[in-house]
Amino acid sequence: MASNVLGSHNGMKFTFHILILWRHAFVSDAFDVTVPKTALLGIHSHSIVLGCSFNVIGDFSLEHFLINWQRTENNEVVHSYHYGKDQLGQQSKQYSGRTSLFPGEFKNGNVSLVLDGLRVEDAGQYMCYVSSTMGSAKGTVSLRVAAYYKEPELQVKLQSSSVTYVITSQGYPKASVFWQCAEDNNTFKPEVLFAETEDGLYTLRSTLEVANTLTYCNHIVEIHNHLVNQTIIRKFHLFIPLSGRMEAHGQVGSSYIWIVLSLFLLVTAAILILKMWLNVKKQHKQQDKTMSV
Repeated sequence: MASNVLGSHNGMKFTFHILILWRHAFVSDAFDVTVPKTALLGIHSHSIVLGCSFNVIGDFSLEHFLINWQRTENNEVVHSYHYGKDQLGQQSKQYSGRTSLFPGEFKNGNVSLVLDGLRVEDAGQYMCYVSSTMGSAKGTVSLRVAAYYKEPELQVKLQSSSVTYVITSQGYPKASVFWQCAEDNNTFKPEVLFAETEDGLYTLRSTLEVANTLTYCNHIVEIHNHLVNQTIIRKFHLFIPLSGRMEAHGQVGSSYIWIVLSLFLLVTAAILILKMWLNVKKQHKQQDKTMSV
């Protein structure tokens, strides 16, 4: 009888342990992290929230609760939280003073990261890792960074037979540039150069040289930043009167005329001086003959 009771007790104990293990496995499998499925787009020098959340199971406790954000490309620590406070001793210098969490939202499963003062080098992959008594899980957030192009500046350079237009602006990433003549839809192929600035942006410089015969055009320049769906369209017209064109063409000719005229005057002056010298010499000879007689 006693052995039956003992066997029954051991069976219940074994079943109880199985239930505990099964419950723990169920809770661990159910714990998960949710992050955005598509890449986030941040604007240079602005702030952005990298979303990350976990499903709260049962009573939430900060005990053994850990959050770690880091870059997947190089494992740099972006922000860490455990023992009930931020742990920034191992934080990368690149992110110093620029990150924060929402401690009041932890109980709701919100472990999103705020990143201030976005830089070009912030673009990349961020891993959100969460660990607690409920389990542990991680997810990856993709971030892209862009900067709107500034209002372009126009410079015009007049030559004798052509006009050069220079457009400059600044933004990120590299933009597409198109030039067109509105009257005949003629598309030009300008020179486009990009130079990187100290803060990682691009300075755009587009140069277009056209013959004076095309100055009748209403020129259209378009700058496209596809990452932020930005399009800048500017239209301008340079009118050069016929007299102005003649003057422009005549600048080289007039210079040539002045050079020829100066040479002519110098030669004429030299001839006159030579004639005067010869006349004086001739008079001296005649005087000498008269005195000798």
